[in-house]
Amino acid sequence: MKPPRALPAEAANVHEGWFVQPGVHAGQHSPLGPTAWLLVFGAVLFVLFTFALPRVRLYRSIDAAVDGAHRALPAGIEWRVVAVLSGIMLVINSLSGAFLAPEQVLPGPGLVFLGRVGQMAIGVLLLSQYSFFLAGVLTLTVAVPLATAFFGSAFLVDYGLEYVALALALIFVGLSSTCPDGTAARVRRWLKRKPEDFAHLPVPILRIGLGLTFVILAVHYKLLNPEVTLAFLDEHSFNFLALAGVTGFTNSHFVFAAAVSEISIGLLLASGIATRFVSAAVLGILLTTFFALGPVELVGHLPIIGIVLLLLTCGSGLRFPSLPRVRNAAYVPSGDEAT
Repeated sequence: MKPPRALPAEAANVHEGWFVQPGVHAGQHSPLGPTAWLLVFGAVLFVLFTFALPRVRLYRSIDAAVDGAHRALPAGIEWRVVAVLSGIMLVINSLSGAFLAPEQVLPGPGLVFLGRVGQMAIGVLLLSQYSFFLAGVLTLTVAVPLATAFFGSAFLVDYGLEYVALALALIFVGLSSTCPDGTAARVRRWLKRKPEDFAHLPVPILRIGLGLTFVILAVHYKLLNPEVTLAFLDEHSFNFLALAGVTGFTNSHFVFAAAVSEISIGLLLASGIATRFVSAAVLGILLTTFFALGPVELVGHLPIIGIVLLLLTCGSGLRFPSLPRVRNAAYVPSGDEAT
């Protein structure tokens, strides 16, 4: 399957913008009425259920078992998975001419060349596992500013927080010595800091960054500007309730349902409540859209899939005084089971 034609930056509304052009539903807004309130009520029930879940003995047992399995894994394996998946996406983007996202193409041959070289360098650093620290620094100081300069708010809203969080997490992974990194070790010695000073930072940074990204995208492109998602639904039959014969459940209701779901999931991720359960839900959604939409959906979401797998492995990354200290610096205790 060939990638979709790259869209101009102003057409890049959320990830549905990888597949459709906006304009058909311009000016349409989210619906009001009993159905919308029922959807909000359902989202509130889901949030309350998730808050209560860590107090369920079965969930706590599963959480503890996953923590034990995590301790038995090679140190830093979850970060290596994130690096490989992110590196694959960046290399594919470099080869296709896209910059950080499928719909973003830098103007002019000189900038296209610069974008390809920069992305390829970061991708090779991640794939080779040579230096997480350098990959994070290049992402934060070169890739993100370049994308912001040429794509402006379209990049910042869709991808800015995600890439900044990923870059910071990679920097702190290197500094924490979770994955051996000679460059980061020299920086750490210059700062006169120990690896454990940084070990608690990467997982919460990624978790909060991903959660807030979901919230921003849902508010901006499903509640305030739903026209692209509606155009996407015109071409792809994702409104399964309408297909099942639920009368009156329009595509506008489906977009609103997706919005409140993404906001709920995003806030739960950012709060660190039952992180593994919420991450499993996100992974299920990503796999569903991949099977429905194909390789383009998969490639564009590879970094998010890596982050979700990391959160399934590590949990929230929060530290609680009541939890025992662990010897393996690569293991960051989950906060889920300590609630």
